[in-house]
Amino acid sequence: MSEDGILISKDTIDLIYKISQTEKPENLSDETIRLALCVIEKKLSDAESLDIVPPEPAQESEYSEEQWQKDMALAGFGDKRKILVVDDIGVVTYQLKVLFQKMGFEVDTAKDIFSAAKLIRKDVYDFIVMDLFVSTEREGFLLLDETKKIVVQKGLKTKIIVITASSKGEHKVKCLNRGANMFLQKDTGWQDELIKYVSTN
Repeated sequence: MSEDGILISKDTIDLIYKISQTEKPENLSDETIRLALCVIEKKLSDAESLDIVPPEPAQESEYSEEQWQKDMALAGFGDKRKILVVDDIGVVTYQLKVLFQKMGFEVDTAKDIFSAAKLIRKDVYDFIVMDLFVSTEREGFLLLDETKKIVVQKGLKTKIIVITASSKGEHKVKCLNRGANMFLQKDTGWQDELIKYVSTN
């Protein structure tokens, strides 16, 4: 499947068929993969009808409407799951936006730490994918620290994924110590690793 320049590896295709619980055909095409994705979408739609949605608060309940909406968002019900992509390289944000939209996510993008921090304070995201050098290492760590602080203060389950072209081991250690859930070097196959993580978390 290579529409819009996005390539999906064999491992990712196998994962799609595993999640959809359908048999992978011998002759793969964009259409057969879309059908498997439709099956996954239907399963998710059916899951929303199960009795596992937080109950709507009563008129005089201490459980506020705001808290209920927050719990609904965290549970992944109602609105689409949301991802924020932060990278100052336009082609990266574009490719990831297209990729995540194909996976059924609502996607926001930011090219600098100020617009990213504004979005993070305002909205609830399931995943935040941020480049470490936005546009410098210092700014990247500032954004990571601010993001983790907001996630903890709001009690969110947001997963923070740091992506970078750097191969320095110290960067990985620092990011994980500062609260990143995943550190991913932009080398061969990094987008596939990103898809796997987002698909299984």
